Amino acid sequence: MSSWVLLAIIAQLFLAVVTFVDRYVLTHGRGIGKPIAYTFYVSLLSGFVIVLVPFGVISMPNLLVLEFSLLATATFILSLYFLYTALKEGHASDVMPVVAAVSAITSFVLASQWLSEHLPPYFLAAAILFVIGTFLISRLRLTRRQIVLVIGAGFFFGCSAFLTKIIFEHTSFIDGFFWSRMANVVGAAALFAVPAVRSQIMHGTRQSSHGTKWLVIGNKTLAGIASVLTLFAISSGSVSVVNAMSGLQFAFLLMLAFLFASRFPLLRGEIGHEGMTHKLWGIGIIVLGMALLYIA
Repeated sequence: MSSWVLLAIIAQLFLAVVTFVDRYVLTHGRGIGKPIAYTFYVSLLSGFVIVLVPFGVISMPNLLVLEFSLLATATFILSLYFLYTALKEGHASDVMPVVAAVSAITSFVLASQWLSEHLPPYFLAAAILFVIGTFLISRLRLTRRQIVLVIGAGFFFGCSAFLTKIIFEHTSFIDGFFWSRMANVVGAAALFAVPAVRSQIMHGTRQSSHGTKWLVIGNKTLAGIASVLTLFAISSGSVSVVNAMSGLQFAFLLMLAFLFASRFPLLRGEIGHEGMTHKLWGIGIIVLGMALLYIA
């Protein structure tokens, strides 16, 4: 097995763990478990990139990069809020495949319209598979409200990815990475400026234990490691194959649920018998659609 393939697999395993920890915090974390408060903290933690400044590798951005960084942040924050609300109300292995499918379709359509990129040859077939997979998962596993939330999360994630792509086309990778993350901090500050949101954030900070706060920091550190591993895999191998391997995350979600459901009650709902056949078929069809989208 190539080293870059192994890195991509490990990254997807880490992201599956991150997703379950996110859901644990959202359902069990007092205060900080509110979706808007959790969105604030996750956006704020993007400020870790400030450590790059002393190394002299960051240059001042032009106006276009700043504008698109802020636009990307707006869509990113909306996607997080929709996603965390969906995870708080539903199961991770139901939510994440649909979010990934909608995000992929959105980013490809936007890129084809505005970046003159050609749609993959099997785009229509992949889109149909995504719709079928989403229907199978949502038929018995998601409420109407949850369907709206996961579609909204996927749409805004796709928009954020598209806007980030524009940023990287107008600046270096390091500058684009830095300013897009710093814009997330600006977005967190904007959330904090809203009185109703600030009240929830402050209440969550006071109510949450030190253990929960450190769990969030550790979880987002793991998410950062997964992102770095993915970037290494992309730089060493095929970007299409690496992107297609994101479907492994759904398999890891189920695998972790089966392995640890007896120790963590939170995971039992992921493997409940009701609708499990529909879930497995739905996830399989979505993974097939992703393979068609990225590898074909």
